[in-house]
Amino acid sequence: MTISLAVGVASKAFDAIKKGFAIGRDLEQMSGDLSRWMGAVSDVDNAEKQAKNPPLFKKLFDKQSIEQAAIQAYTAKKKLEEQRYELKMFLNMTYGHQAYNELLAMEGQIRKERQELVYKQQKMRQQIFEIVGWFFIAALVIGFFGLVANIWIKNARADSYTYKPKEYTTKQKINQGITPNPKYTTCRLKKRIKSQTTGKQACIYQGGNRTYEMMIESWCPKQYKCIYNPNQDEPNIDKVMESLRSVAK
Repeated sequence: MTISLAVGVASKAFDAIKKGFAIGRDLEQMSGDLSRWMGAVSDVDNAEKQAKNPPLFKKLFDKQSIEQAAIQAYTAKKKLEEQRYELKMFLNMTYGHQAYNELLAMEGQIRKERQELVYKQQKMRQQIFEIVGWFFIAALVIGFFGLVANIWIKNARADSYTYKPKEYTTKQKINQGITPNPKYTTCRLKKRIKSQTTGKQACIYQGGNRTYEMMIESWCPKQYKCIYNPNQDEPNIDKVMESLRSVAK
């Protein structure tokens, strides 16, 4: 129950009590109105306690409503104190001092019952709301730091990235000037030196401007296109025999 609603309930009950005294009703007949008034007074007192000691979540995110509740509670208590004073006067004049003491005992019992049945449940709901609120805030904070970390990792990877050019084919390298374009000449068979142990033979070829090539084959073609490499020395017989022996091994 809000403070304004509690004050409204208390005021209606108090007006009914005043009318009861005016027409001579006894306390038993007015017990319902008295209970409503005392319950509303208890609600205002509880609201004042909450306004003086609000939960941390409300302090951080709803400070303005706390200040408003404190002002409302102060105003309501002043009004209820006036009603209490009038009620005390009515009881003292009609039933004596003992009647007011009995009323205070009844009010204490009502406060105790409302504490067990109403205020504990309100506090439990409030605690659940706070737990959910803190979990939500924690999820937002974790999500924010996770996003920042993700951005930082991506930037770090981008800073450390080294561009690696793709591997070109031999033709592409020649077209781009990375590899020089080889020049070819026609190499013709000049000599054959056959190994008696392996049956293979060294085929010595000569191309333009003293370009020499040698192949170890079992059959020597008469000519082929070889890379133009001028001004070479003709392979001597010792190198040829050494090549044949290495093939045999």
